[in-house]
Amino acid sequence: MTTSTLFAQTQTPQHSLQAIWQHIDALACEALYDELSLENKPGLVCPSSNGSHTDMNHQTFIDSITSLQGYFATLSQFGYDHSPFDDIKNQGIYQEAKMRQATHNINTHKGAIFNLGFVCAAIGRCIQTGIALTAHNICAQLVERWQVDLNTRLTRDPNSHGQKIFKQYGITGAIEMVANGFEIIQAQVLPCLYETMYRTQDFEKSSMQTLMLLISVLSDTNIVWRGGIEDLKMAQHLATQFLQAGGVYQRDWRQQVNHINQYFVQHNLSPGGSADLLAVTIFLYKVENEFNHPI
Repeated sequence: MTTSTLFAQTQTPQHSLQAIWQHIDALACEALYDELSLENKPGLVCPSSNGSHTDMNHQTFIDSITSLQGYFATLSQFGYDHSPFDDIKNQGIYQEAKMRQATHNINTHKGAIFNLGFVCAAIGRCIQTGIALTAHNICAQLVERWQVDLNTRLTRDPNSHGQKIFKQYGITGAIEMVANGFEIIQAQVLPCLYETMYRTQDFEKSSMQTLMLLISVLSDTNIVWRGGIEDLKMAQHLATQFLQAGGVYQRDWRQQVNHINQYFVQHNLSPGGSADLLAVTIFLYKVENEFNHPI
């Protein structure tokens, strides 16, 4: 029997559900800490560097993650309770305001509030119906339950970075990524994390390999906004070149990543979308491994 089998509505006492929500909340925050703690990420904030950012540092992100505690439990409960779409949306809006209060109005985790929030709601749906907590099942719930709402009921601000980039280049963003059930994570990114963990037994290497894969394949709107379409192509090229040369299996992989990091910082590039999806991938990995083993 797996732990997921125990989650059928008829078998799960309320106090047990609260413990599950808290555990999911902790795993989501852990995933954000893991992403933040990965050193030498190209252009991104880490413990020893602000990357390409002048308005935020490691402590800003710590404060932000602290402000998110409890939010993911709430969204899991919302999913379980079949709460209306507007309740999920409004909780996200409230949480973003709470985050900005903690960070002095700096946008550190708007993407995580949206991405991981809906993943947690989908986890709640899986538990409510007794479906095993696999990435495939969780993402299928996103498509089945919220795709239409996400595509039709969220107001697109025409002045937002994402909408300006969509109009200019046709590049879609986070809403479409969630609405389509994180297809890129299911097809390529999560398998990369699993494979690298299997081969190296090293979480740092596995996270960096996964991040570089994301940078190589994602049309990262953060990079386009800070640079342009040519900068996106160069960022993808550098990441692809790193992977083709052996990625983290190279003896001097840290030095190679550092060269890419220096390029990103010099050109003021930050793959924030890739960082957001790394956190989602790590979270799904944690959930699969926590909730789908024999007991």
